[in-house]
Amino acid sequence: MRRLLALLMMLICLSACAEEVSPAAEMDAYAGRRFQARDVVGGAVIIARDGEILYGYDYGHKNASRTWPVTLDTCFHAASLTKMVSAIGLMHLLEEKDIPLDTPVKDVVGFPVVNPAFPEADITIRQVLSHTSSIKETQYLTPNWEKLRVENSYFSMKKAPGTAYEYSNLNGGLIGAMIEALSGQSVNTYMQEHVFVPLGINAAYHAALLPDQSDISAKLKKNGTIYRSAAKEIETFHEYDDSCNPRAHTNITSGGLYISPNGLIRIVMLLENGGELEGVRLLREETVQLMMAEQHLVSGSSVRAESPYGLCINRVEGMPGGAWYGHQGRWQGLSSNAYFQPETGLCIVVFANGYSAQSIDGVVSIARAFMEKAQEFIP
Repeated sequence: MRRLLALLMMLICLSACAEEVSPAAEMDAYAGRRFQARDVVGGAVIIARDGEILYGYDYGHKNASRTWPVTLDTCFHAASLTKMVSAIGLMHLLEEKDIPLDTPVKDVVGFPVVNPAFPEADITIRQVLSHTSSIKETQYLTPNWEKLRVENSYFSMKKAPGTAYEYSNLNGGLIGAMIEALSGQSVNTYMQEHVFVPLGINAAYHAALLPDQSDISAKLKKNGTIYRSAAKEIETFHEYDDSCNPRAHTNITSGGLYISPNGLIRIVMLLENGGELEGVRLLREETVQLMMAEQHLVSGSSVRAESPYGLCINRVEGMPGGAWYGHQGRWQGLSSNAYFQPETGLCIVVFANGYSAQSIDGVVSIARAFMEKAQEFIP
């Protein structure tokens, strides 16, 4: 009888212990199922709230042969998420130099960023950051600005600057040109000194410029096969110009960043916390609020069109817990996602590599699933 009671008590204790660890185990199982269901080769998710990391999960491998596991410190190519991170550096410069957002871009960079169909209409910093500049989406990101005619592939001939939204990688690339023109430094040098090092982040605009190159993911195709290994990517550094050359560098900040999940979550927490993280203030709180704002509603704004972007920060409505703010990137088989939810204090980073991403209302489905699941971390 005593043995039976002892066994019963042991089972009760084991059950209680299982209940204590089950939330983390359940989340691990959920995350694993999500990545596996989409045939992701390698990925990661981090969830934080009010400046505290609550959950981290790494999945799979960083190479196509699946021999090197992903970690939360693995640096991935961030694709278009580069724009939001770079915008933090530009906004820091604008604060420091007291430059208004409605300043014409041509006055900043020193070359004519002008729509030939609307030569008298200035293209402003605010319009570029909100994707209302009248610059069209194009794969060519280094135009010969002086030689552009009305019939060109870079600008809308029907929509004047500030009057319509159109997402454009060249808008994002102009961020780097403005950073270089205002700072006198290369994009990577400026961002290292003023954003990455102060926040303790291993990030760079080329894999070969990463301070720590020991943990880098390969670039993978949608079917999980290799596009370019980390070693081959580092070898392409001879093609990269790390000088200060605004005219030539209207492409770097469109999508060239390498950053880890652990690094990116610090960027998101900085924004969620109003521009300050662990005693390091990079932006004023009102600047972050402005980056989130609908620019056509801002008094005196040069933007008259509605846009899903504030200042390089995308607004995602219709989710549990309120609107999320952030950015995503997609390139070949990679999706990168970084969002924060002001109403709940939640922050999330999701990387998925070597798979075919599917979107729901503009957000890749795997990230949206984690954004909804994150609501369970609110007490």
